[in-house]
Amino acid sequence: MNFCDLSGKSILVTGASSGLGRATAILLGKLNAKVCLVARDNVRLEETKSCLSGAGHVAISFDLQRYENYPDLFRNIADKIGPLNGLAHFAGIRKTIPLKTMKINDVKSIFEVGYFSFVELVKYFTKKGVADPEGGSIVVASSVLALRGAPAMTGYGSSKAAVDGAVRSMACELANRKIRVNSIIAGHVETEMNIAVQKTLSEEAFMQIIKSHPLGIGKPDDIANIVAFLMSDEARWITGTSIPVDGGFIGRS
Repeated sequence: MNFCDLSGKSILVTGASSGLGRATAILLGKLNAKVCLVARDNVRLEETKSCLSGAGHVAISFDLQRYENYPDLFRNIADKIGPLNGLAHFAGIRKTIPLKTMKINDVKSIFEVGYFSFVELVKYFTKKGVADPEGGSIVVASSVLALRGAPAMTGYGSSKAAVDGAVRSMACELANRKIRVNSIIAGHVETEMNIAVQKTLSEEAFMQIIKSHPLGIGKPDDIANIVAFLMSDEARWITGTSIPVDGGFIGRS
């Protein structure tokens, strides 16, 4: 038995130009999926595409905040890759903003990509002719900051909490179409975005992040592995849940 074999599946991955999205796309390709890569940076998208195993993958440069263009995006995807079996949403913005200096537009920009675009992507993914009639799997990146607070992370943490709440209702609404919806509550992972954040921290502050993860900070593949499982038929009875992949962050005392 080829566990988590994704042969015959077409999967859309947002945020595929770097970090968790890139790692996930590469793994899905290794597992025989056909992958549609979406992000704004076309050059970096093509870099990701060049790392993929197999054939039939496509890269589409697209700004997820241009909601009026979503119909064109999904028509383009349907023309190039056919019906979709999966959607993995990794695009997002992480901003460290103290409450005393936070402006409404700061929060809006975080929600635009991390939450509102997720809702729109799911809406169009589930339209007739887009998702495979046999069903599919939707996975979205959440964060431990949706469950445990941190200073200056009100906007980011609340956007991820909103994602987790949406997942539960979406799962109920889409179950009759055999479309599963789950989120991954990620701990601190060594991505380009988090490395940039790290550079703004004192050594003491970064050591505190490491200590808060009993198994240490994660690698992008640690998240990609659970995404691949949730995309596979082996996860057919899992929906409406948020799965911690956090090196023990949430469970620590």
